Amino acid sequence: MTTLLAVGDVGAKRADPATIFRACREAFARGDVVFAQLAKNIENACIKLRKYQLAIERVLIFLRSQDFHDTGLEIDLSGPTSFPNDILRVVSPAFDDLFAPGTLYRATGVILCKLSEAYYGQLDLFGEVIRLQRLSHLYESVDTLREKYGKHTVFLGASFLAHTHTQHDGERGHLPERQQALLPGETGRKRLGIPLFMGDVR
Repeated sequence: MTTLLAVGDVGAKRADPATIFRACREAFARGDVVFAQLAKNIENACIKLRKYQLAIERVLIFLRSQDFHDTGLEIDLSGPTSFPNDILRVVSPAFDDLFAPGTLYRATGVILCKLSEAYYGQLDLFGEVIRLQRLSHLYESVDTLREKYGKHTVFLGASFLAHTHTQHDGERGHLPERQQALLPGETGRKRLGIPLFMGDVR
């Protein structure tokens, strides 16, 4: 079931325990770029779900326009899940209803509702549990890679455009010298907590 929410400040009206909200580095009118930002937020939310071994049965997505006008959709899932593949499957057609071509969007957000403990052990007649168990094993490997090499080492193709740019432009997008001068084995997301002197010694 999909429910269209009233236009307004959706993020402030909903006080759910798991909320991911990110501003884009600039306002976008392209649907594929806005959807990529939303997909990245959903991936981030699912990382938190798996970390605490939780699943959800309802998700709320919302878009914020350049003039801070929010619209959102609340979607019921077919069953508990903590995997972005399942959420994006129902979010994708809902996004098409929510997105207004020609409108500039500055931020996307996702709110996870109806949280429960993640358990995929009881078999069913339709093979859904087997599919969820396979996804669970797959994302165990993804989470292992994330812990070793940094967040979003492996990500869904749906969020590719959100990973090709920094979150901010201009002064806010400038990387400190410590993040540019990486030690061997460090990545943009994983660095040793060791300060480096970047000046000249005379």
